[in-house]
Amino acid sequence: MQFALRRLGIATACCALAIGGSLIAGRLGGLIGGGLGGGFGLWVWLILPRTAHSAFEAGRYSVAARRYRVLGALAGSERRARAALLSRAACCVAIGDGAAAEALLAGLDVHTLEAAERTVLLNNRACAQLAGGDPLAALAFVDEAAALRPDVPSVQHTRGRALLESGRVDDAIAVLDHMRAGGELPPRLEAERCRDLAKAWAQKGQVAYADDYRQRADAFGR
Repeated sequence: MQFALRRLGIATACCALAIGGSLIAGRLGGLIGGGLGGGFGLWVWLILPRTAHSAFEAGRYSVAARRYRVLGALAGSERRARAALLSRAACCVAIGDGAAAEALLAGLDVHTLEAAERTVLLNNRACAQLAGGDPLAALAFVDEAAALRPDVPSVQHTRGRALLESGRVDDAIAVLDHMRAGGELPPRLEAERCRDLAKAWAQKGQVAYADDYRQRADAFGR
C-alpha cells in the first residue's frame, strides 16, 4: 500500500506542476510545468539510480549512500526499495562500517529474496565479516553468493579476499585472476584486484610479481 501511495504522490506532484503552471501562466506555464513534472519523474526513475551507481563505482561512497537513501524514500515498489537498501549497505561496507551495514540488512530475510538480491546481501555480509576480521565467516557467506551468481566480478573479488585472509593464497590468486574472464573491470575494482594480487604474490615470496601488481594498482587507482 505504501508503495502505491508513493507512486500516486509522485504522479500527483507531476500533474500539479503542469496544472499549477497553466493556472499561473496559461498554456506556456502549463508546458513549462509539464516539462518540470516530467523531468522530476525521469529523475526519480532513471537519473537518480544511475548517478547513485556512478558515484559508487567512482568510490564516492558517502555521495552514493545519500542518493540511495533518497531513492529508497521515493521507491515506488518493494523491489526498488530493497535494491536501494542493499546498495546503502554496500556503501557502508565500502567505508568499513560493517556494523551499520548489518543494521541495514537485519530486516531482510535472505530466503525471501530473489537470486540477484540474495547475492548482493550475502556479498555485503561477507564484506562486513572481512571488515570485522573473520575471514572464515566471510568465506561461508561469499561461497553461497558465488553459488548463486558465479559470474559477478565483485563477488569473485570478495571471495578472493576471503581466501587470501584465510591463508589459502593459491586459491585466492586463481579466483582473482579469473575476475577478468568476462572482460575489463571498472578502474576502481581493477585497482583493488591488483592490490590483492600484489599482497598474495608477496606472501608467496614473488617480489617481482608483487611489484608489478602494485604498479598496476597505482595506475588504475589514479
